[in-house]
Amino acid sequence: MVESKAKSGRLLNIRNLRIEATVYPPGDAPKNIVLVHDVSLTLEKGKVLGLIGESGAGKSTIGLSSMGYGRGGVRITGGEVILNGRDILKGGKEGFRKQRGREVCYVAQSAAAA
Repeated sequence: MVESKAKSGRLLNIRNLRIEATVYPPGDAPKNIVLVHDVSLTLEKGKVLGLIGESGAGKSTIGLSSMGYGRGGVRITGGEVILNGRDILKGGKEGFRKQRGREVCYVAQSAAAA
């Protein structure tokens, strides 16, 4: 999907994001679990957007996944991430690499993580 960023004023539009992970319980077969289900948000040009929630609610997972980053076993399994009018999920890993640092970056929530 391609949107006109000039027309919409949207810098980032996340629609129906779904993130899953594979976990390996001791003594059991690997299991897929849903970490984030049906999250949508929009960042407009000139605006500020904050993700607020309890510890473990998925704020960092959403932020990192929207740039193609993920902890081991974590993957985006649904939705769209539209950055400057382009769905960056359709570009795969190479598409993410082209965007990082040029159009989008992640600011860690703690100085130790920076």
